[in-house]
Amino acid sequence: MPGYILPALPKRVVDFATLATGSTEDLILADRIPLLHWRELTLRMQISSHSLGPGGSGAGTIKIIVIPQSWTQEDPGVQFLSTSTTIAATIDNSTPTPPTFLTAPLVTIGSGPVIAAMARIVAQGNRTATGALNATLAIDFSTKDA
Repeated sequence: MPGYILPALPKRVVDFATLATGSTEDLILADRIPLLHWRELTLRMQISSHSLGPGGSGAGTIKIIVIPQSWTQEDPGVQFLSTSTTIAATIDNSTPTPPTFLTAPLVTIGSGPVIAAMARIVAQGNRTATGALNATLAIDFSTKDA
């Protein structure tokens, strides 16, 4: 079973500085990532810096969510998103000081939240206190075929 690295998101800053305390906001990081041909998928997230870890602000959490997605050629403007999402990784006050590398397996067959032919990656910021709420990260998938 040969494996491949499928780039999904180059290094970028995710910043929820203007998010009000007690609020949650979603930020789409990548859309329509083709995942149809892979039997096994592992999300890999490299965190270059973040403000939440030990000694950080503890202002909340940043969740990286992978949402199963589909579309049709007949109506490409319509988004078909699954209501079941997979929270692949969470950055919070327990996340080690960067550089940090987090991984999470994604289910491709069976029941529950199963990844479809495509996926959307969303960063969800949840502010629980004042302080910095940001991270610099890059995301890719480790893949294996049958």
